[in-house]
Amino acid sequence: MKLAQSNAERKRHKRKYALGELGEDRSFYFRGPRGQLNLRAQNLMLFVQLAEGVDDDTWSFHLRHGDYSRWFRDGIKDEALAEEAAQIEKNSALDPRSSRERIKQAIELRYTAPA
Repeated sequence: MKLAQSNAERKRHKRKYALGELGEDRSFYFRGPRGQLNLRAQNLMLFVQLAEGVDDDTWSFHLRHGDYSRWFRDGIKDEALAEEAAQIEKNSALDPRSSRERIKQAIELRYTAPA
């Protein structure tokens, strides 16, 4: 008899990070360069929605500080997503719109079910 490893736990965690609610200590907060915002993203889908709505200065502030890759690594526990985000964060040739779109695509590739 040969046992196959279950994928159930992995799928459950992926769904939690995509749609569930992470605690306040593991959520991402869009605060911006002057700390004027306090927009909490408690999952990846909310992160994407908020990211589309924040101003370019706020987006760029977090991008330049490596906040997105840090959250993906520490809060979401996805090393591959964190590495891809880190490469985007390091690419100074990307404007805010392009970097936002690339990070959105990286998230959707991993956490959105195919249609």
